[in-house]
Amino acid sequence: MSKKIRKFLVVVDDTSECHRAISYASRRAMQTKGKITLLRVVNTSDFKNIYGVEAIMKQEAEENAREILKTYSENVNADTGLVPELVVRFGQPTTEIIDFINEDGSISLLVLAAATDSINPGPLVSQFTGSRASNFPIPITIIPGQITKDAILELTTN
Repeated sequence: MSKKIRKFLVVVDDTSECHRAISYASRRAMQTKGKITLLRVVNTSDFKNIYGVEAIMKQEAEENAREILKTYSENVNADTGLVPELVVRFGQPTTEIIDFINEDGSISLLVLAAATDSINPGPLVSQFTGSRASNFPIPITIIPGQITKDAILELTTN
């Protein structure tokens, strides 16, 4: 009987705490001989109504997203030796994340980082732990926004 490889999904956004989720997920993937996927969702509502330049804006946004993913991927590789799968999707972030999870089928865990603000944990954490939590397709791990790199290392070491 073959054992299913654990695949950790991290959403790469523009928040300052995003790197904590990536660090945690990549170290867990390394420890469990799993894989990591970095997903960047480009919200197309930002440039949908601009006549004639939508395609150019979409191309530029994709190039920017790929550069951001490449930088994080290089950091993951330097830290863990893993080579993350890099994915860019276009659309509304929560919808695209759920659709990607459902389409991939091998993702076993979504890792999100909560914001450092104690009042609002962030839009994705709020969305996925609210009314959608009961029927979310996979488990979610939420990394506290104030967690230190040393604490992440301690949590992810055998």
